[in-house]
Amino acid sequence: MFNAIKVNKWKWLFWLLAIINVGVIAWLVFLVYVPSNTTTIPEDDPIQGKQAEFTLQSTTNNINEIINSYLIELSKGEPLKYSVSLEDSVELRGTIIAFEKEIPLTMKFEPKVQQNGDLMLEQTSITLGRLQLPNRKVLDYIRDNYPMPDWVIVNPDEESIYVAFTKIKAKYGLKVKAKAFDLEKNQIAFKVTVPHETLGLGKSTWLKNFMQKQTELPENN
Repeated sequence: MFNAIKVNKWKWLFWLLAIINVGVIAWLVFLVYVPSNTTTIPEDDPIQGKQAEFTLQSTTNNINEIINSYLIELSKGEPLKYSVSLEDSVELRGTIIAFEKEIPLTMKFEPKVQQNGDLMLEQTSITLGRLQLPNRKVLDYIRDNYPMPDWVIVNPDEESIYVAFTKIKAKYGLKVKAKAFDLEKNQIAFKVTVPHETLGLGKSTWLKNFMQKQTELPENN
């Protein structure tokens, strides 16, 4: 008799568990396939929500190498009309055509980091052979005749050149902002933002090449 009661007890527990399992499965199916009346909150952009920030420090020599490489690529094999170098100031050297002659041009700019991470180059001096031209006219000529990327904006009225680092469309979602640009102290730093999925690419050639150009800031005396 007791054996029969035990068998019936186990059978009852078995069927109870079976009913519970069926109920749970039915509930899950209901959640998955039946549309909800509630509002779905959209997920954040993975680039905006999941990203890493690095501060990369460099020197004028390293940045000059990067600028020269970029200008060669920008010229697409054609002779480039100008060069840019970092000395005590940002120097632009080239020529302008005036009176059917090539006139050597040297312009110097003072770099100023903007709040948003862009860079403003304020013109401080112009050397144009013996020719006297208003600064605005020279910058007009540069804007109209010198090939430049879309994120470099020449402002003749303000006698400046605006370098919009925040508008650069880089691969892998890489974003760059200027953090420090002190040429007299040879201290240059950029804040680089990288999406987490980019960091999982393994051997990232762009990051490897960029890091090879970086050095520690020299210590202040």
